[in-house]
Amino acid sequence: GGSARAVEIHFEKDVRPILKAQCFHCHGEDGETKGGLDARLARFLFKGGKSGPAVVPGDPAGSHLVQLIRSGEMPEGSGKLTSAQIETIERWVAEGAKTLRPEPE
Repeated sequence: GGSARAVEIHFEKDVRPILKAQCFHCHGEDGETKGGLDARLARFLFKGGKSGPAVVPGDPAGSHLVQLIRSGEMPEGSGKLTSAQIETIERWVAEGAKTLRPEPE
C-alpha cells in the first residue's frame, strides 16, 4: 500500500468554495445566471449554459469552464483565480468531477 495518491477532490469540499467566492455573483446568486450558467451545483455545470456543458467529467480539455479560467476570460473583472485554484478545478474535472453525495433535485 503507501498513500502516494493525493486526496480525491470533491465539488462540495474543494471546488464549490472557489466558485462561490469567484463565480456565484454572476452564476447563481440572486437568480443571476449569465450565459444561462448556474455554478452552484456540479450537475448544473454538467448541464451548462448557452455554450454547452461547462464541465465534461474526465475531460478538462473539453470542459468550457476549465478553458475559460485557464485563459483568464473568466471570471470577468479583477478577481482572477490563482494557479492553485485553477489546478484544483482542473484536477476535479480530470478525476471525474466527483461530488461527496448526490445533489438535491
